[in-house]
Amino acid sequence: MDDYSRQSKRRGDSRARERQKARRRRYQAAANAGQPSPVETANSAVRRPSPSLIQKRSAPRILRLFSSRLFIIGLALLVMFTASIALAGSYVFAGRIFPNVYALDIPLGDLALDEAEMVILAKWKDEVSIDLTLDREVIAQAAPEQLGLSIDAAAMANQARAAGLSGIPLGLSIRPVVAVDYAKAQSLLLDLTEVTDIPPYEAGYEWSGSELRPVAGRNGRHLDISGNLERLMQDPAGVVLDRRFELQAIPLPPAVMDSSPFWEEANAFFREGILLQGYDPYRHETLSWQVGPRTMAKWLIAGVNGMAVRRDLFIAYIQSINQDLLNSPPTGRYIDELSALDKMQAALNTNNPHVVMRVHHLPKPYTIEQKDNGHRIGRKNGLPFELIDEANPTVNWNVLVIGDSIQIPARDALIPEDPIPNKRIIVDIESQWLVAFEDDRILFSWGISSGRETAPTYPGIFQILSRNDKAYGSSYALCSEIGTNCGQWEMYWFMGIYAITPGLMNGFHGAVLLPNGGYLGGGGVHEPTTFGCIMSLDANAQLLYQWAEKGTIVEILSADFEPESELGRRALQHISAIDTSYRPTSA
Repeated sequence: MDDYSRQSKRRGDSRARERQKARRRRYQAAANAGQPSPVETANSAVRRPSPSLIQKRSAPRILRLFSSRLFIIGLALLVMFTASIALAGSYVFAGRIFPNVYALDIPLGDLALDEAEMVILAKWKDEVSIDLTLDREVIAQAAPEQLGLSIDAAAMANQARAAGLSGIPLGLSIRPVVAVDYAKAQSLLLDLTEVTDIPPYEAGYEWSGSELRPVAGRNGRHLDISGNLERLMQDPAGVVLDRRFELQAIPLPPAVMDSSPFWEEANAFFREGILLQGYDPYRHETLSWQVGPRTMAKWLIAGVNGMAVRRDLFIAYIQSINQDLLNSPPTGRYIDELSALDKMQAALNTNNPHVVMRVHHLPKPYTIEQKDNGHRIGRKNGLPFELIDEANPTVNWNVLVIGDSIQIPARDALIPEDPIPNKRIIVDIESQWLVAFEDDRILFSWGISSGRETAPTYPGIFQILSRNDKAYGSSYALCSEIGTNCGQWEMYWFMGIYAITPGLMNGFHGAVLLPNGGYLGGGGVHEPTTFGCIMSLDANAQLLYQWAEKGTIVEILSADFEPESELGRRALQHISAIDTSYRPTSA
């Protein structure tokens, strides 16, 4: 058995060696031919495992890898969750606002409620301003309070805290909580109209070269107060966020867009030329201003019913005149703008290029002098004492101190009517004489009787305010003097010039028929005998009544009140050169 076994083993080993040699020869042949060897081919066919076998072999390995990663991720998530809970707990228990929460562009994270409220209020007060725009142009900047806006910082802080973690990671902005004070907002918008409002440009004219040309009208605008307030009330928070409030305006169309239909009328007015004058009734002085064609053309507009005055440009021209009048001696004079506008419009309506405007006088100070009292101050300044008393309600007229200053009111109240520039009556109380001028020439000259010592005639500059061919009066003093009843007396050709009490006037008149049938002063004009009026012989009074118009200026002179006009000075020269002693007595 042993021999057989060894022989069998040798035979087997021999066969194995032969097979190995055969394989090497095949490998060598395949290598020389560039082809895969049969063994490789066989190995590739025999040794490549099937897909199912690969899956079976790799599944345990993948499961092991996947399981390890899930564990790491889970662990990380657990750590993060735990940290988040801890972080959230720290903010909740500390009463602080979570990170990444903003209000008015400032971070509120990590702040307590009261701290957040203070930060919001500080930002609101110091840094927030609103641009007020119109047609995308900034016309003003306003603090929120000026626009009537107030912020509820406490409510915003509470909202920021209630937001929790909503601001993580992208951030969260808290919308402003804003209230509106309607009255304050309205007041600001009304003030803005001085800047925003543009009147419509009425169709008018321009002077080009040497001719008048029409100019088309243009729309104006008016700030829509109610509409803007409504929009502000609807979304005040949006205005705060934008830092801008876009205002809206209402277009204002001109009354007339085309001035060409009135071109002939305007051109005719231009051909006449315009004379613009100012008349000072106190000084009897006429001032003149040259108006060039370019300026005059800009004043004219086409109205609905004809030519009219462009209000803004004409008033601006009058204001430039007033600057000179107020600052040039005698200072304190001016022309009333609206009155001048009416005069200019009247000139257009009547096609009269001669425009005469009234020159007014402002109040002025007066320094108390020796021997002054209230009535003497009035006589020196040509005003009834009652008007001076009204202008100085705190002055004790029984205790006047030399050097103190009081206010002399404007005398325009004594000349309320349009003055008649070419007629003037001068009365001299000292000589008891009257001189009347027309066109700067003496027309009348005669003696008069003025008020007696107990009822003196006021000196000053007045004008004829009323006319009655017969008026009535009475006086207890007169009754006691002549021992008659106190019935009314009749005055002929009465013209009132100033009021001494409401409903009672002093003025010019002729003969005074007394209740007993006689005449005051015997019908003559010897001396001051009236109760404040200026009495002429009846025939002379009738002449004066028929000549003097309502508005005629009256300048009454005295030892206290010297003439202000050149005609007043001329009248005194005339009186000094004639015999004033002859006083006929004829009723």
